[in-house]
Amino acid sequence: MKKFVKIISGFVYGIVYGAVHLIPGGISGGTFLVIFGCYETVCEAFALNKAEIKKNFLFLVFFLIGTVGGMFGFVRIITFLFENYEVQTKLFFMGLILGGIPLISKIATKKQKYRPACIIPFLLGFALVVSLFVIEKLGFVGTSAEQAYDVAFFIRIAICGFFAAIAMVMPGISGAFVLVVLGVYGIYIEALTNFDMAIIIPAAIGILIGIVVGAKLVLLVIKRHTLFAYSAIMGMVIGSILPLIPGGLGMNTATIIGIICLALGGGLGVVLGKRELTE
Repeated sequence: MKKFVKIISGFVYGIVYGAVHLIPGGISGGTFLVIFGCYETVCEAFALNKAEIKKNFLFLVFFLIGTVGGMFGFVRIITFLFENYEVQTKLFFMGLILGGIPLISKIATKKQKYRPACIIPFLLGFALVVSLFVIEKLGFVGTSAEQAYDVAFFIRIAICGFFAAIAMVMPGISGAFVLVVLGVYGIYIEALTNFDMAIIIPAAIGILIGIVVGAKLVLLVIKRHTLFAYSAIMGMVIGSILPLIPGGLGMNTATIIGIICLALGGGLGVVLGKRELTE
């Protein structure tokens, strides 16, 4: 039974992680890894920690399968939901995040209690995510343009993938947003849609290197300054709620259904947190 749970949870978490990273607008896969209670587990795998990979091998294999599936397939479904059922979808994800906040707090305070100094990393994490959201809303970001397929172009694709991947490891920061800022978001999405391996391969190289580097940096901070690190993560996670506040709220059917979705998401977040803590 436990193996089955690991397979299903790894696959589902991977799908969410892979798909939401390709949706611009502040949706962060790292946020949901924290909510799902597997953030450090996945970071250890990204950092190539052999002992942790062996320990969680089954979960990680299906997480990887789900991530690839989410990036190539389920991103269309999630994009469809955001485009056609924005209020309901955003409120569901908002509920999921809110429901997972108690888990983050319990992880942060396993060894020591909060103290007044924790407000500083919390506010820094919150401000970082909110500022990125504001920058995007004000239109201070680039858009992709036609590019010639030459060595310089492929190096640029790899470098952009590297920086986006570091963002993919951080809760509250969207990898897609980084790609938008760097002006290659459209190129990446078109390549994934058309399976253009000439772009996918250099992008994958940059992303893989970026994930390893980003995970090692995150784990270094978490292990040395656990309470402050999770205080910053808490700020990032709460800040990531802002981009999920939908427009069109009011006395209408979409809002009523959306409130139900908010409650369902919140309940799911709480259940996932309790399950992780009792395993």
